[in-house]
Amino acid sequence: MIKHMKNKLMIACLCTVFFIAGLMYFDPGRKKTIRVGFYVGSSWNVPEGNSYHIIQEIIKKYEQKYPHVKVSYEGGITKSDYSRWLSEKIISGYSPDVFIIPEGDFNLLSSTKALENLDNYLKTDYGINRRNYFDTSWESGTYDSIQYALPFESNPVMMCVNKDLLKKENIQISSSWNMDDFYKICQKMTKDTNNDGIIDQYGLCGYSWQQAVSAYGAELFDSGGTQAFFNSQKVKYALTMYSKIKSLSKQYNVTSDDFDKGHVAFMPMSLAEYRTYKPYPYRVSKYSKFSWDCIPMPSNNHNKGLLKTSLVAISSNSSYKKEAWEFLKLMSSDNDIQQNLFETSQGVSVLKSVMNSPQTKSFLKRSAFEEKSLDIKTINTIMNNTKNEPKFKKYDELMRKADYYITKSLDDNSLELELSEIQRIITNNL
Repeated sequence: MIKHMKNKLMIACLCTVFFIAGLMYFDPGRKKTIRVGFYVGSSWNVPEGNSYHIIQEIIKKYEQKYPHVKVSYEGGITKSDYSRWLSEKIISGYSPDVFIIPEGDFNLLSSTKALENLDNYLKTDYGINRRNYFDTSWESGTYDSIQYALPFESNPVMMCVNKDLLKKENIQISSSWNMDDFYKICQKMTKDTNNDGIIDQYGLCGYSWQQAVSAYGAELFDSGGTQAFFNSQKVKYALTMYSKIKSLSKQYNVTSDDFDKGHVAFMPMSLAEYRTYKPYPYRVSKYSKFSWDCIPMPSNNHNKGLLKTSLVAISSNSSYKKEAWEFLKLMSSDNDIQQNLFETSQGVSVLKSVMNSPQTKSFLKRSAFEEKSLDIKTINTIMNNTKNEPKFKKYDELMRKADYYITKSLDDNSLELELSEIQRIITNNL
């Protein structure tokens, strides 16, 4: 009898515990918590003053709109450690619900289904419209025709120009300059200025063969990563021109240090670098010995350069995907958030409305740039003439391999002989 009563009492206690736990779990007033993954510092490897400002603003606005949801994050993760940190979280099953995608990891994370497919959200949520975005920025989050991420911030590449050197040589650059113009100017700029038999003024530094390929509108792979085109006519033209420009400096390796000293006419520079080093205070410690500015890259087609875009995504294993989607949407599509991001960071907003707003126009006017070339029109022209790298799983691996073989063949002056072999090697590794 006593034993029977003890069993009934134990069952009653267990039922009470489960009932209370159930009330706590299903209580609509109980706060949910979504975790956000991001790193401190700039996405573009330039100095940044307040890394937490924008994420804290987003969290504050989100929690005000959704008081039943709390947002948490782990601070102090550097960009260099972030990819490893996120990988460990994903493998252990504790991935953040929303996170910035590490640079270079988008293809892998998309192909392994670590990211939530956003297509259904986009079809049913009329609060976000891809037409509000720059095309290339939006497409950076697409993999195999599926939208796996939304763009957060973009960073195009421009050509930095030493205006003093060009003025000294009486050279003017057309806004629609092409690769032939580019070569002729570099050729004219490369010279021995003091007649000691040594070249001491150069046309270019920091320009890559990949940028030359982009300038000719050549494609190295098809969109699905099933074919390679390293032996195509356009790629041959691009690499031949790159080799010609590179050979102007003979055997000397022209570096950014030479540009800093005022000895080089051109150097590719991201917009983030321009916005960092053009105004005070960084201007006094870098590129301060000559007058300089940035213009669109030379090109034989309308796509003048590759665009880098930081992306945000939802974990496919998130328990709060609806809440995560609202946070993701706020980061990417909210005009106030994107306006603040543009003004406090160094890249470009992914929203056309922000980059054409009166606030942006006013901000650029008061940003202490010596010249006024960085205006709304210039930025929009650059952003509308960019392209993305192909999106397939082995792209980064194959490009590292291609870079090794092409750089070696250029150094050995054997590109024409080896390009077919490079094509064969890359094709066999697809």
